[in-house]
Amino acid sequence: MIGIVRQRDVFGKVEQRAVIKFCVDIGRTETHKSSSSCISKSGRKIMPDCLQLLLEDRTRPSGNYTICPGGDEARLVYCGMETEGGGWTVILKRHDGSVNFARNWTEYKEGFGDISEYWIGNEMIHQLTTIDHSLLYIVITHLNGSQLYEIYDYFLVSNETDGYRISLGEGSGTLGNSMMPSNPLRGIKGMRFTTTDRDKEYWVHGNCAVSHGGGGGWWYNDCHDAMLTGPYGKAEWNKPWYPVYYTGEQIKAVQMMTKRRNP
Repeated sequence: MIGIVRQRDVFGKVEQRAVIKFCVDIGRTETHKSSSSCISKSGRKIMPDCLQLLLEDRTRPSGNYTICPGGDEARLVYCGMETEGGGWTVILKRHDGSVNFARNWTEYKEGFGDISEYWIGNEMIHQLTTIDHSLLYIVITHLNGSQLYEIYDYFLVSNETDGYRISLGEGSGTLGNSMMPSNPLRGIKGMRFTTTDRDKEYWVHGNCAVSHGGGGGWWYNDCHDAMLTGPYGKAEWNKPWYPVYYTGEQIKAVQMMTKRRNP
């Protein structure tokens, strides 16, 4: 059963202690950087995702770890190790607006930000979700500290040739399924990724990322009822998760996480 993520597991002081304690074997870094090597400094093979790290050592707490899902590029990410059984790889992390999410296609493909706030990159999301049957877990924190969540029982992002198309299963939780609302023109299931410089959605009057997303890349349709990459803390972040959240002014933090269903 899926429950609400404990705030201390996702944000705040507990997270900071976990950061200090771990990443000893693979080396620490202050930024969300990638490396071409999937072998650690000690000569060990870097695990493909956070779930594999947890299976290797179930005492590992939430914190920053290096993973290598595709076998050729390592990346420092945040792992949710106490959240609903643990092993969640965070693919989107926002909590203070320090990183600008108005980015182009290449930046969304390769990933951007630092370990505090980041988009892991569409290519790495593709690699993570094609390892095995994957889940998607979304947590949104209100300004008052309350949290709501939604989990999808299937999550897959295709390759760049197919436009990083998103596939989703059934959603359940306390947020409501705004990814797949009753209006088929607002749902993101089956949509390709759109950025300000590459328009792959269905809105005939322009580019959703430009006119409705504040520059944030997303799986727009015509245009959206859920979009988590808008301008942090601003009214221009339109319908982050409609109807629960009308604008980004209501939101303190957001996380998108994925993990394999079957280890």
